Amino acid sequence: MKKIVLLFVLLTSAILARDVTFHGLDVTLNSNGLKIGDDAPVFYTTTINLEEMAIGGQKDKVQVIAFSPSLDTGTCELETVTFNKRIAEMGNVVLTVVTKDLPYAQKRFCTTHNIKNIHVVSDYKDVNNALRYGATVSSPAMIEGLFGRVIYIVDTKGKVAYRQFVKEISYEPNYQEIIKALKDIK
Repeated sequence: MKKIVLLFVLLTSAILARDVTFHGLDVTLNSNGLKIGDDAPVFYTTTINLEEMAIGGQKDKVQVIAFSPSLDTGTCELETVTFNKRIAEMGNVVLTVVTKDLPYAQKRFCTTHNIKNIHVVSDYKDVNNALRYGATVSSPAMIEGLFGRVIYIVDTKGKVAYRQFVKEISYEPNYQEIIKALKDIK
């Protein structure tokens, strides 16, 4: 039965996959992700203090969920530092950067870069979390399993209000679009 379910997921993913690039190389994400208006499924990650943290679903604040390949890349570093500065100015917003980096490396990064206004969490335990959001690279094999650069805004009712799939993974997201979308939600 597991093989049948896995085959179905793989076939569905291939049909619904989203194409992006990484340094010009064609990359396929596992699906087209969640659509605006969809429920943002709750998933659990590990914080830099090795605690479990729920992301998605209904919350008291608007959520920005930013899937990124790795904090050890220049673009992910810039993205995380920029989000840390810009989100500090927004009251009813919680931003979470999700990578597969281990919590120890994330903690070192956050300490080095004085990241205090956002959450940086690890999704190293459960590949299905990012799969549901369409953020996982499914090909080419050399980067399979990493995250694309995918950002979702989830309103307080747990519905996807905005999404951004960065076409070239090595580029930063469009911060102005994200901030405009956040202002439109309030």
